[in-house]
Amino acid sequence: MKRIIFLIAIAFFALALAGCEKKQYATIEEAVTDGAVLGERVSIDGIDVSGMAVLEARRVVTEAQRARVEALSYIVRAGGESVTIPGGKLGIAFDTDAVLARAASLPRKISPWDDQAREFKTTVSVSAASVAKQAQEAALMLKRAPTNAEAYFDREAETGFVYMSETTGLEVDAKDLALWLTDKALALESGAVEARSVDVPADYTIKDAENDTQLICEFSTSFKGSTYSKTNRVHNIVKAASMLDGISVEPGAEFSINEVLGPRTGETGWKPATGIKYGVYVQEYGGGVCQVSSTLYNAALMADLEITERTHHSWPLGYIPVGRDATISTGGPDLRFLNNSGARIYIRAFTDEKEKTVTVRIYGRPLADGVTIRVTSKKTGTLEDLGTEVTVDPALAPGETEIDRESHIGVTAETYKEYYAADGTLVKRELASRDKYRSIKGLMRIGPSPTPGPAPSASPSPGDTEDPEYWD
Repeated sequence: MKRIIFLIAIAFFALALAGCEKKQYATIEEAVTDGAVLGERVSIDGIDVSGMAVLEARRVVTEAQRARVEALSYIVRAGGESVTIPGGKLGIAFDTDAVLARAASLPRKISPWDDQAREFKTTVSVSAASVAKQAQEAALMLKRAPTNAEAYFDREAETGFVYMSETTGLEVDAKDLALWLTDKALALESGAVEARSVDVPADYTIKDAENDTQLICEFSTSFKGSTYSKTNRVHNIVKAASMLDGISVEPGAEFSINEVLGPRTGETGWKPATGIKYGVYVQEYGGGVCQVSSTLYNAALMADLEITERTHHSWPLGYIPVGRDATISTGGPDLRFLNNSGARIYIRAFTDEKEKTVTVRIYGRPLADGVTIRVTSKKTGTLEDLGTEVTVDPALAPGETEIDRESHIGVTAETYKEYYAADGTLVKRELASRDKYRSIKGLMRIGPSPTPGPAPSASPSPGDTEDPEYWD
């Protein structure tokens, strides 16, 4: 009897061993191929997968993991702004397949002496490339570029300008943000963070703007007297000055007064006034604007701007010293200069009709070391008098005369820029221009004499007799 009981026990033990037999799987593919089913009381990340086929268990666990990742979010703040990064963009992954292979390797039945853990935890990993990309994109979205200070011309302001202050920029430390995101993602935790950032100063401050809007120079001319104060001429001067007023020229840019004033026609608001064309006084729209261009020319010299185009008149004029005039005309001579100061310049132009003056001021960055420039000129020579050519005009009455062109004796002149230090010491003297105002032969017609006689002889006319092509 004892022998029978012993044999029964041996058989029972053998059956138990058969139920607890272990088969080890290196990969989940091996377990799937073998048709493995998970054993009793197996859980992965707290999810009960007991008795499930491996692929079914994978689906259940993966869906739970995906839901958990999609629930994650990371709020990144900087400079009063925020960006939200979804957890699904960080490349969070789990070693689910490896865990399932280990779980499938356990016996399906639990033996009394089975001490193997059946509660499995997956290991979390993140994609360094995905995290770095999200951190960089967030940093870019939160980046705030600095804005430079600005100066705006304002006739009503006490200083002539109003200013807009600069703003400081901000840059987020993307590498530091990536480390924080990695730690949070590995812990499967959402979170919010005030990102580490650095301030980015503006390149141009309000102090710079104030320094670059200093009065560099001022120059005025007068239009007193009957020659220069005629109503239409004054109208044109006032109009030209008002069009110049408030013009700014960027550093490195070239200024053209003809471009600013545009064509001088009746349709554009100009009035006919006396000007010079081909050495003759004529009525033309915009007559008198050359007084404004000449005033501006002297201011440009005093501001040490590079003159790129300038033409003198047919002869010196009373409102400006010899050699310091600048004639302009629609489609003809222009006054141009290059802003070589390194900063924006501003032109203020205005008239005082009571005092009969036109003034040009140039604002910008002061000349280095407090230097100021004075402009001087002198007549250096007198050219030959070409006299007046007289012709008989039968259309005129005897004794009647008509002057078609007045004669002018030409002169030469030199203009200099004198540089003075802050203490008033003359530093250097620089030639600005040499000018030759050509002699102009007069043209006069007379009526025939009552008694025929020899025709009047023309005055000698050697030398330069070409008609000037300069305008006023």
